[in-house]
Amino acid sequence: MNKKLPDTELRVMQVIWNSVTPVSTSAIREKLQEEKPWNLSALQTLLGRLVNRGFLKTEKEGKNRYYEPLVSEEEYLAEDSRRYLEKWKGGSLRDLVACLYESESVTMEDLKELREFIDEKTKE
Repeated sequence: MNKKLPDTELRVMQVIWNSVTPVSTSAIREKLQEEKPWNLSALQTLLGRLVNRGFLKTEKEGKNRYYEPLVSEEEYLAEDSRRYLEKWKGGSLRDLVACLYESESVTMEDLKELREFIDEKTKE
């Protein structure tokens, strides 16, 4: 997967990832409208785009269309994080963490949690 989602499409995917699937267009719209109004036609267009790009599969049942993710949230996050790391620090996780620490974006406590995570994973 080498696909970056625009913010609006990502928000729709987050709703789907956090729903019991398959999920209907109306259920997706209802959840999105908790934040702001959504035009049904625009949502349908956006969902069609996500299907065409391979993020969703869809089935029509009666008058309703239902969607299921083809890409998990974890898969997308891992790929997006990898792209970000390559773009900003040439693939060096150490340089990224150092930059975040020096800019005070992460705390000593964050680094301790990271160390514990690394220690746990390297024991395996």
